[in-house]
Amino acid sequence: MTDEKQLSGKIAVVTGAGRGLGRSIAIAYAGAGADLAICSRTRAELDAVKLEAEALGVHCLVAAVDLSDPDATKSFCDSILAEFGKVDIVVNNAGAELEIRPIADSDPDRWWKTVEINVRGPYLVTRFLLEGIADGGKIINVTSGMGKRAGNDNSAYHISKAAINMFTNALANELWQRKIDVNNLIPGPVATGMLNRDAVTGKKSTPDEILEKFAKNPPERFPPWERLKHPDEIGELALYMATRPIGGPNGQDFSIARRPLG
Repeated sequence: MTDEKQLSGKIAVVTGAGRGLGRSIAIAYAGAGADLAICSRTRAELDAVKLEAEALGVHCLVAAVDLSDPDATKSFCDSILAEFGKVDIVVNNAGAELEIRPIADSDPDRWWKTVEINVRGPYLVTRFLLEGIADGGKIINVTSGMGKRAGNDNSAYHISKAAINMFTNALANELWQRKIDVNNLIPGPVATGMLNRDAVTGKKSTPDEILEKFAKNPPERFPPWERLKHPDEIGELALYMATRPIGGPNGQDFSIARRPLG
């Protein structure tokens, strides 16, 4: 028998970790023994996650970073390698939906900023950390079923997530000799994001409050057999992905959605 945790001795980088999916993934990894490097745009949220992670007995490096900024992203990645000397797990989770109107009505700057955050961000983080990722490491790209089909609106998000699907495949083909597995995490509907704010009052809801609201039926855009998930369920899936043995799945999609995503 051993008390060693699944990720003891591992270093995990999680972007967009101040709240929602990123927070749940970071805490799941901390609970499994991984030291963390986390970032988002809001330092106060990161500091709260840091306290939660360090209460579990791990070290947590934090930085407020705009991942569409190459210099800021490189500085963050350099600080990780200076602090830890290596990286075992990279979770590219940070993302944005800044322009959801039809293309004809869209603001070009907000449309392109969505693509920059959702595509350039994961590329930059991966590029700047790649030499420091240990052989046998894991790269997990958080993408979306929206990247597998066209939509009437929100084209920048659809397009950017489709690009990340191809980015995952390209990395999987390039890194297999280093035994680095690269896979997509497609959450399905989760009690975060646009669902956590009341349109009238602006009041934010907790995941549990959102789940209670949609306990009988999911939000309108989903089929009735779909189920809204708690963010911590995604943390559990990300932990499963991070703990697959060397030679496991590579270039694959992992999801707890309850409907075909293509």
